[in-house]
Amino acid sequence: MFVVTSNQMYQAECNAVKRGISFPQLMENAGQACAKIIKKQFNISRESKKDVLVICGKGKNGGDGFVIARKLWEYGADVTVMLACGEPKAQDARDMFSLVEAAGIDIVRYDNNLTVLKRFFERADIIVESVFGTGFSGTLDHSLSVLAQASNASKAPVISIDVPAGTDCDKAVVQGTAFRADMTIAISAYKPIHIMKPCNKFCGKIIVADIGIIPADYRNMDTPPCFTLGISDIKNKLPKRKPVSNKGTYGHALCVCGSMKMVGAAYLSVTGALRCGTGLVTAAFPQTAYQALAPKFTEPLLLPLEPNFDGTFAFSAIADVIEEAKRVTAVLIGCGIGFNKDTTTLVQNLIKEIKVPMIIDADGINALSTNIDILKEAQAPVILTPHPGEMSRLCGKSVAEIIADPVGIAQEFASKHGVTVVLKTANTVVCNPDAGGIYINTTGNSGLSKGGSGDLLAGMTVSFVAQGMSPFDASVCAVFLHGLAADAVAQKTSMRGMLPTDVLDYLPELFSKFE
Repeated sequence: MFVVTSNQMYQAECNAVKRGISFPQLMENAGQACAKIIKKQFNISRESKKDVLVICGKGKNGGDGFVIARKLWEYGADVTVMLACGEPKAQDARDMFSLVEAAGIDIVRYDNNLTVLKRFFERADIIVESVFGTGFSGTLDHSLSVLAQASNASKAPVISIDVPAGTDCDKAVVQGTAFRADMTIAISAYKPIHIMKPCNKFCGKIIVADIGIIPADYRNMDTPPCFTLGISDIKNKLPKRKPVSNKGTYGHALCVCGSMKMVGAAYLSVTGALRCGTGLVTAAFPQTAYQALAPKFTEPLLLPLEPNFDGTFAFSAIADVIEEAKRVTAVLIGCGIGFNKDTTTLVQNLIKEIKVPMIIDADGINALSTNIDILKEAQAPVILTPHPGEMSRLCGKSVAEIIADPVGIAQEFASKHGVTVVLKTANTVVCNPDAGGIYINTTGNSGLSKGGSGDLLAGMTVSFVAQGMSPFDASVCAVFLHGLAADAVAQKTSMRGMLPTDVLDYLPELFSKFE
């Protein structure tokens, strides 16, 4: 499903108009589609006698509301239209309003005084809010804030059309009072506010209404759209298990991870790679971690390497890593390796030497941040998996800037350096300049906010790459499944108490649903 900004939505509408659909027809289509959804969700009929209050603004979103009011009235609902901002201004909206008047539907005008209008909220079985749509930013004025508070206090379910009034569609933020919807009907495509945490909670349940805009209308825009995927999409992307196969069929991953003080990072990444189906995994780690890791590793091949004085990799280990990398199909480096002169030199030289796709995580990213231009010398695709703090070190922007605009930051960096970026936030973003779009993840929860979660994700990612997936698709699948597993675990245990190992242990059960 596409995720578009207000400007992109307008461009898509313009593309649809070029194909022969008029703007008034799009408004009629939107209103009819929304009305059908409301009718189905709330069993509206002439027998049910549902009382519906439709709150309309004066723009095009209000025009959608006028169509909805007319159609629900035709379905048999008792409909009242409330003009929240006076008479409609947009021509399309005026035309739709005239049809409401002609039908004899009750119309009331909000005049900043709810004393008289309070009864409409009290008797409503359903409230439909169609005030602003995608074009709103800033804060609601006092008059509309009072109206929003009345709607929020009502016992009736509230359905917002496209975007709850008072929320910023593109920035996915709320400043001040906003309508809180039990359900939001997204017109044609998701908007950032529908999926970006935490303000997506203002939208409630999301249902997308088809209004006649086709995928080509979104693809033929000035900027590529973002998108989300569902379980069926991920299932179609995952490598298929073949009836006749062997361990060599499913790739060989090399995980250069861990140190004397961070053995857990090596365990989670290596085991995550195995759990996601890689045929062979080689675990390369400093010799000082052997005693802790060897008892845990029964499946992977072990490659203990020369350590530094503090139990991390010595730079002299590079020759063995490069030699091993000649026999694998993907390499992961960084999880728990520590950040010092030797590991920094090791990472930067491996970027130049390794000829298979490489995933760089954690301390590998910290090492890279000291010489970002080394990416120009990479001989194979690179995937970076930073959290906001690591991204800050990579791009020089503050953590606050990155959290405020993760999509823009990831896109800018990926385009500039020719890499796949997996920017880990509440809604992880995956971006690759050559993959045709930007993926925004919708799975996962705050239970993943624990050390080790990123190591597991990195291991899952290298597994899919080793099995032959493209860096972009591998990253998308790993992010989605990592979050989906965490959501399932949280239902069984809790977000507070769950551990990365719980998510790791759940992966086999999760994959049973995909085979």
